[in-house]
Amino acid sequence: MTQQRAAHRRNSFSGWESLLGLDGSAPPAVGQGAEGQAVVYLRVSDPRQMLTAIDIDADGNSIATQREACVVRAERAKAPIAQEFIEPGNSAQSIGKRPVFREMLRYIEHHPEVSYVVIYMRSRAFRNLADAAITKRILASMGVKLISAKEDFGEGYMADAMEAVTDIMNEVQVRQSGEDIKQKMLHKAMSGGTTGRAKIGYLNVRKDFDGRLVNTIDVDPQRAPYIRWAFEQYATGEVSMSMLRERLSEQGLTTRPTAKWKEGPLSLNQLSLILRDPYYVGMVTYKGQIFDGRHEALVSAETFERVQEVLAARRRPVQRDQVHAHFLRGLMCCDRCNAAGREHRMIYTEANNGNGQCYGYYLCRGRQETTCDLPHLPVGDVERAVARAVKALALDPEFVVEMKRHVHEALIVQQQGERDARTRLAAQLKKLEVQESNLLDIAADGELAADAVKARLRALAVQRRALVDKLARSDELIQRHADMVLTYLDLLARPYSFYVSASESIKRRILEAFFSCLWIEDESHRVSARGQVHEPIALIQAAAAEWAVTKAKSASETADALDSTPSNLYLKAICSSKAGVVGPEGLEPSTRGLKVRCSTD
Repeated sequence: MTQQRAAHRRNSFSGWESLLGLDGSAPPAVGQGAEGQAVVYLRVSDPRQMLTAIDIDADGNSIATQREACVVRAERAKAPIAQEFIEPGNSAQSIGKRPVFREMLRYIEHHPEVSYVVIYMRSRAFRNLADAAITKRILASMGVKLISAKEDFGEGYMADAMEAVTDIMNEVQVRQSGEDIKQKMLHKAMSGGTTGRAKIGYLNVRKDFDGRLVNTIDVDPQRAPYIRWAFEQYATGEVSMSMLRERLSEQGLTTRPTAKWKEGPLSLNQLSLILRDPYYVGMVTYKGQIFDGRHEALVSAETFERVQEVLAARRRPVQRDQVHAHFLRGLMCCDRCNAAGREHRMIYTEANNGNGQCYGYYLCRGRQETTCDLPHLPVGDVERAVARAVKALALDPEFVVEMKRHVHEALIVQQQGERDARTRLAAQLKKLEVQESNLLDIAADGELAADAVKARLRALAVQRRALVDKLARSDELIQRHADMVLTYLDLLARPYSFYVSASESIKRRILEAFFSCLWIEDESHRVSARGQVHEPIALIQAAAAEWAVTKAKSASETADALDSTPSNLYLKAICSSKAGVVGPEGLEPSTRGLKVRCSTD
């Protein structure tokens, strides 16, 4: 019997004619005798089920429960278990997409001693009637019977009918659950919820809302800054996808580890999907529809749109995702477009002549869009125009000396005022501590209601916090502000000689420290550059203009003006602005994002 079954199996699994009985052969009887062995097929549809009670069973509690029932059923059939097949967290609704199930069929085909396949329930193995019927026919053609540990329909045509009805109901339930899930997911997306695992830059978290733990999305403090930086960099059009990926890897951005994959650097495909995903501007996409999300946006809509423009431009056949390097890239805009109310950056490109010699040019992005007629500008002409713009920033050496004196004088006054303020704040804090101690004594004596004590303690805690925050401010902020101004004065005393003697990387840093933008124009075949300076330089230039007016007066009037307290240019022209101060990045001291209010109070 075993040899006959083995001979028949060699052709049955892959032969549809034999499977359908078209070759005239009759399938052998199945599940006969006690000499047959059994294989067990265990399956969970969600990988998380494999982690349930993993400390008790390596395969998880769900698999352990199925195994126990299947072992009992195999013993009832008097069939020792030859092999166990576990489908770990594969949610495929078709048996054709389950690799372990196919592996089991191949095993049975090559092991004629197997007479039974034991499953926990038919719903675990099959999600539709077609799969169940095909599998039953395949196993029957190989002389193997499928038995369920939790379902016993008996033998005969009525048992076959009950199996079919069960399979139909399982399929109905699966489809019904699928439609229900789709509807719930759509409603969740419409209300701004995230459907699925959090994207890179975000985290799946559980938060307490009015005593209820709710699954929600939060910003990943480790990866979110890298994602913001990636969008900002690619939006400039100055980096290619591969360059951006390399820089992100160098900075340490990795994917989040999962049960299946370890953390690692982003692939080019993953980075491309991130840059195209509106999720990062606070939108949720579901089934092609886009809804406003409840999660925090990592990038602005403007930056995202700019990234899409760069991606679209590089999808064109003539435009590759390739970027040429030049230290002025990304710093300049077209002055001609600016005058027309448009904003277009200058793009660096290279071209070879007939002899293979490479030449660099700058052109306006608007020229690519046929909205600007600024010609291609040789890179040498642009570099010289920018150098002239730097040279125009030079300050009168006499003013630089005078201004430094004013800074040092103002610093002494400010630091003394800061010390006096700290002394007053410390005294107030001590007074609050005494009030808290007295209040606690009153509460202990029962002279005041508990609610009133708590309210007063909360009020004192708020006052304490405010005072502690003020005390945390030290004269270091004022010192850094003064150091920043002194650094700019040193740079502006001789900016041209400092600029032309620097390396290209330092030149770029100098330009970033001086200008928020440079506008380029071509006037009668002469390239010109004008820059918008950062606010600290604008304030220093205003002070220099005021100083020059004062200097133009008579010598006696000038002396009287410079000796009077109100004429301290540092306090009057710079500190009085109370503006956010942006320092020269990469040139010490760095004060990016620092806001300082200078006063003598």
